[in-house]
Amino acid sequence: MQPLNVRVPEKIIERLDDISKRNGVSRSEIIRSSLIVYLNLLENLGEFVSLRDLKLFPRDIRSERFRDTSILHLKDLCIVISSTSSGAIGSKDEDIIKIDERELGRIMARCVIIKMISFGAQPALLVSNLSVEYHPMGARIFEGIFSEAKRAGVKDIVEGHTEENFKTRQTALSIVGLGITDEKNLKFGVSRRGDLIFVLGDPKVGYEVIGSDMISIEDVKRVRKLHYIHDIIPVGRKGIKHQLYEFCGQFGHKIEVNDNTGSDIEKSAGPSTSILISLDKRYTGDFQRKMKEVRLIGKIL
Repeated sequence: MQPLNVRVPEKIIERLDDISKRNGVSRSEIIRSSLIVYLNLLENLGEFVSLRDLKLFPRDIRSERFRDTSILHLKDLCIVISSTSSGAIGSKDEDIIKIDERELGRIMARCVIIKMISFGAQPALLVSNLSVEYHPMGARIFEGIFSEAKRAGVKDIVEGHTEENFKTRQTALSIVGLGITDEKNLKFGVSRRGDLIFVLGDPKVGYEVIGSDMISIEDVKRVRKLHYIHDIIPVGRKGIKHQLYEFCGQFGHKIEVNDNTGSDIEKSAGPSTSILISLDKRYTGDFQRKMKEVRLIGKIL
């Protein structure tokens, strides 16, 4: 990286110092991350709005949430904020699931990136906090996060807190992701009556996840690009069936569930090893030709 000298008002310096103190990150990290987000705004919003005219009033701001993903609406701009976490997974003495730290970082970054892409957002920033020491384990976790983020085109990763005061016996971490899109490309709650719902990926948890074939970021991107796809919902620890009813209940839909899918629809899907996909039933044939691994899971009534 190269140094960059900038002149800013005193009030900006005070705000930087306040944020730095509260979050345990340096001025440089805050400025770098802010520039990354701003440049992403320019790249993604330049076609329909001038940032100079993006004046916001309280009436222009609203938010909504689905599970661990929040959407902040700022006029035509949408910021998608997703998160994930893990505990007792790593290589420390009291970890229950033993895994290489780089693989852990990669899997967890993949999980939060998939959530942002599902909503039609371009992942722009990841922030990760660890409950382990930086050397050697934390550095290896960050290495895995960086590796997966780079493949997905994430522009910046903030290495947040690590635990340097006490010796830990178990691994835990969290990752928050920020993605950017506009109202036109946001895909959330757009399923319609008559839509079919498919599942892609088998539910896996624990040791089943390690070294296995899981749906990839590229798979989710490929599905999201299809014009007839409505919602994509990553499945979490409560399983496919719960996720179906939770999603449909939030938007007032009724659903007919197909119990003969070949998948355990009650089983935890761990770090988003399965996704639910709703689509216009007229395109079922085309979808099944392009995504041969999908299975019909239900229908919106």
